[in-house]
Order: sequence, then C-alpha cells, then structure tokens
Amino acid sequence: MLVQVIVSHAAPAAYSHIASQLAMACAICASLADLPGGIRRNRNRVATGGAMALLAVMLVAVLHPYKPVMGLLVASLAFGGAMLLSWGLRAGPVSFAPILAMVFALAWPPQPLLVVMASGLSGIVLYLLWSLLTSAVLQQRFRRLALAEALRGLAQLLSARAELLGTGGAAHAMRDWLGNEAQLADLLQTARDQLFPTADSDPRSAAVLLHVVELRDLMLASRLDLELLGEDPIGQRMRGALVGRLKALAVMLGDFREALLDERAPTMSAVPATEWQALPSQDPRGRLQLVLQDRLSHLDSEVLAIGRALDPAQPLPPLALDAAQLKHFVTPEGWPMGLLKAQLHLDSPVLRHALRSALALSAAYYIALGLPWASHPHWLVLSVAVVLRGSLDQTLERRNLRVLGTVIGCGVMLALSLVPSLPLWIIVLQIAVGIAHAFVTRRYLITAIAATVMALLQSHLADPSHGLAISERLADTVLGAALAWAFSYVLPAWERRNLPRALKRARGALQQYAMQAMTAAMTPAGALAQRMARRQAYDALAALSAALQRSAAEPRRVRPPLQELNTVLDHGYRLMAHLSMMRQSLLRRAQDLAGDTLDEMPEAAKRLQRALAGKEAVPHAVQALQDWSLLPDVGPLEDLRPWMRRRMQVSLDDAARAGQAAEAALVAMSAPAVEVEPAPSRLS
Repeated sequence: MLVQVIVSHAAPAAYSHIASQLAMACAICASLADLPGGIRRNRNRVATGGAMALLAVMLVAVLHPYKPVMGLLVASLAFGGAMLLSWGLRAGPVSFAPILAMVFALAWPPQPLLVVMASGLSGIVLYLLWSLLTSAVLQQRFRRLALAEALRGLAQLLSARAELLGTGGAAHAMRDWLGNEAQLADLLQTARDQLFPTADSDPRSAAVLLHVVELRDLMLASRLDLELLGEDPIGQRMRGALVGRLKALAVMLGDFREALLDERAPTMSAVPATEWQALPSQDPRGRLQLVLQDRLSHLDSEVLAIGRALDPAQPLPPLALDAAQLKHFVTPEGWPMGLLKAQLHLDSPVLRHALRSALALSAAYYIALGLPWASHPHWLVLSVAVVLRGSLDQTLERRNLRVLGTVIGCGVMLALSLVPSLPLWIIVLQIAVGIAHAFVTRRYLITAIAATVMALLQSHLADPSHGLAISERLADTVLGAALAWAFSYVLPAWERRNLPRALKRARGALQQYAMQAMTAAMTPAGALAQRMARRQAYDALAALSAALQRSAAEPRRVRPPLQELNTVLDHGYRLMAHLSMMRQSLLRRAQDLAGDTLDEMPEAAKRLQRALAGKEAVPHAVQALQDWSLLPDVGPLEDLRPWMRRRMQVSLDDAARAGQAAEAALVAMSAPAVEVEPAPSRLS
C-alpha cells in the first residue's frame, strides 16, 4: 500500500496510475522472499528476488509484441526459476519471484521500457527498505514465534507417540508419528537458524531450544522395552500409565507455548506422579517398572527445565554449547555453485522438474493464445505454475485446493462487484496480498482464495477495459490445473528414483551416530560431535519418511517397497532411541560403567555399523531378550552394567533388522522400471 501511494505521487501525472501498479507488482514479487530470519540473510533474499523480478518484467516489456518469442521467454524463466531449487527449499520463494513477475507483466498494456524499469525498480527498492525496517523491529518476535513453533511441534510429537503406544502400533498412529517426526525436524531447524546466531544476546531462548532437542531425544526412548510389558491386564495398565504421562507432558508444553506467545512467565506446576500398580515381588516386571520410572523422571526434568528457562525471573540456565559451537547447527548462507552443478544430470529431480516446468508453462502460454478468451493468457500460465510441483503428491494437493479456492474467490469477487468503489477495491487488493502471503505454507486453500481476488483486482486495475473477467479466471484455473496434472507424468521424478540416495544417507548417518554416541570422549568437542551426528541422523530419517509419504500418491507400479522402507524407519528410530539411552547413561553415570563395560563399547559400535550395512545377521539370542523373565536380576539403579549390555544386544537386533531391510529395499529399487499407469484423480 505504501509503495503504491508513494509511487503514484512521485511519478509524472501521465504515468501515475500505471507506474504505481508496476511498482506494487514488483514489490509483491520481492516480498515473496521476505521471511522471518536474520536481517542480513533476509536482505540478500529480498534483493535477489527483486532483481530477478525486475529482469523478468523488463524482458516481457521488450518481447511483449512478439507472441511466438514470448513463449520461449516463458519457458526460459520457468526453467531458470525451477533450477534455483538446487539450493533447497530456502530458494523456493526466490524461485517463484520471476514467474509471478512475468505473469504480472503480461497483464499490463505495452509500456515503454524506461517506465517499466523505473517503476519496477522503485517498487523493489521501497519494499527492500520496508523489509529491512520491519525485520529489525520484529527480530525478537520472530525468534519467539520460531521457539513457540518448536514447542508446538514437540507437543504434537509427544501426543502422537502416546497415541502410538496406546493403540499398540496401529498403522494410522504410525503414519501420524512419522509425519510429526518429519515436521518437527523442519521446525527445529527453522528455530536453530533464528535463535543460535543470537545466542550471545538471547541465551535464554537458545537454552530453551537445547532443552527441546534433548526432550525429543528422551521422548524417543519412551518406546523401548514396552514389548516386555505383556498384554495381560497388568501390562496394559502399565502401558496406560505411560501413555497418560506422555499426554500430561504434552499439555504442559502447550501451556508453556501459550505463555511464551503471551510474553508472560509460564505457570510452573509439579508433574503429577504416575500411579503404578503394585506388582508381586516375584514379577520381574518390577525391575522394568524402575526403568520406566527413571525415564519418566528424566522427561519430567527436561519439561520443567524448559519452563524454568522460559521464566525471566529464574536464573539464566547455562548453555550446553557455547555460541561458536551453536553456529555449527545453523543452515549455511550463500549460493554455492557446486549445488547447482550437482543437479546437471538427467537423474536429478531438480533438473527434471525444471524441464517439465519449462514445457508445461510454455505449452500453457501457446494454448492460451488459441483459446476463445485470449485476453488474459498469463492466467493459464500462472495456474500451471502454482499447481505443478516437484512431486505428484504435492501437485495433486495443489490442484484440488487451487480449483476450490478459485471457485470461492470468484464468488467473493461477484459479491465485491456489487460495490463498485475504487478506494475499497484498492484496500481489498492490499489485504488479499497479505493474506495470500501469510497462508501459502499453512493453508493453501486460503491462499488460493486470496490470490484469486488479488489477480482479478490487479488485472482490472491495470487495464479496466477488460472488466473483472471472473468466468475467464475460473476456466483458466480449471484448464491450468488439468495441464499441470498431465505434465506431472512428463519426465517424472518418482520417489523410487531418489529414495536409494536418501536411504543410503540415512544408513550412513545412523552409522556415524552409533560410533559417536558410544565412543566420543566426554569433552566439549566430543559433545559437539555427538550432537552434530545426532542432528544429521534425525534429519536423514525425517527426509526418508517424507519421501515415503509422498510416494503414496504415485502410480502403484512405480511405488517403492513400502514394507522394507517402513521397517528401516521403525528400527532406525528404535536404534536412535537405544543410542540416545546409552549416550545419556554415559553422560550421567559413566563412573558406574568403568571397566569391562566401557571397553566393550567401541567393538559394539563397530558391530552396529556392520549390522546397518547388512553384514550382521539378526542375533538369535535376542528372542530371549523379549522375555521379561530374563531381565537383569538387579535394578538399573543398583547396577547399570547388565542393563547396558542388554541395551547393546537389543540395539544390535534393531540395527541388523534395519540393515537387512535397507539392503532388500535397495535391491527392489534397482529393478528395471516398469510401464507407468496414471494415478486415479482425487477429484473423482
């Protein structure tokens, strides 16, 4: 709004209207890259997105009269924008800026190049200044929101874990838990990127996030040994007590999140004691009950530590890592060309998506020129651009939401057309821009509704002679969604093609974490190495889980081996829990393990690495370990050594099962590709 007002008053009267529209459109494109984060990082992103948008509108202004050549420009911008995804999801907003700028530029009547360049540049510069100002003012709030999101993700994961335990591992509960694991990995990295660079000035928030990471690790261990509880009434009641405790802790984390958002001290209440059933003295599960109580006490202490760290009245908690060490966990800045070069082969999903996008958008442009309603060919291009995603799963979801959102948005515009007030329409346009941006990664249906209102108003204000063109917008959206869906099968990058790489990465990360967790020295450098290896293992498993979930929408004949990959994930996360338990034992009670037990750990770590590589058979003796009568004769508080040996044996079982499943999956995915059949439409 400010850009439009400033430019309309500063521009010569003859160009006031079009200059303000050009400036606002380029500012909108630059604003795609305006995301919460550090000031310098955000400045570079917005400037890059703005520069690419300006280049796009200038090229369109030059080639606008030449329709055949314009289609080649559409293809080139689509290809170049998609190739920016070589730098990962952080490049996503920047990659869409030239596409949206091109669509806006196609909506304007032909203008002199100097007017386009001056207006677009002024809009970008003004928005960049606005971005720097608001980013500086909102830095503290951004960090608070990122931390709140991490707490929300952890609370959801605790609830999903409780549901999984309560249902005995039901398939729907397993899917929810794996989905929450992948989501939390993204939320934690976002929080690290915002909180760790400012650990010197805001150590309290960094301390909270470190406790969140530790709590996630401890929570994963809550699943271990539960098969020993049995299915008799006593075992079911013990399992129910554990489920109730996890849900109570999830509620506490939710309360802490609300307090954080309200900028008040959290209400610190004692964690209600778990009421365990008294067991007969001869029941060996009494020793297991002590293990579960010990785990819950550690979970309780981490949750309470989060509450204390959030309370400014409490003493500042010490950081487990210093500010320099924390920066190792922050996503690197910059645009290294090596990442782009790594995608320059036909097996690359990024290159295949770039080629697919170029073909789809240029085809949409040429098709639009031949339609009976050719006044807005850019709308068909935009529909294809926003629906066509890198995976079929995301494309199908976008297709349905885009069509539904457009229908609702056209209804909103029909109602708005009954109030033909130019000032009102300009205000609604600004509001629609904000809403479309705010919900794009949260609820795309709302974004689609707002984007429809924005596009119709922006096109009408740029060239009122065409009217609101509501029916044309609806027809272009439906046709564009169908085109995007059809082009999903052109040079497809099925997950089966990329999963072997993700699977090998996950296996390698687990091998590295196994060695670090069991052999790293108890020094600051050793603690840093352990944490780095743990983060990489969690991220690799989350990426594998996300790819597996995306593959569910693909044609049946090209789907990866689901059973084997689910086995890898299940036992991979179990192994992570074992390793975390051993790591925690070494941190807290290393003196109780001195002697033979510590000497056995390097060799045990090597066996875990071999097992993950599929070179160790599943131990036969582990079946006996599933019998509660064969638990160690002493409790873990009396003598930790037999429990640690048992942990090493059971972890070897999980590592071997994960390794064998990984080898089977790799063999299955190396089989020759078969003929692809189209996936059924979700609209039908």
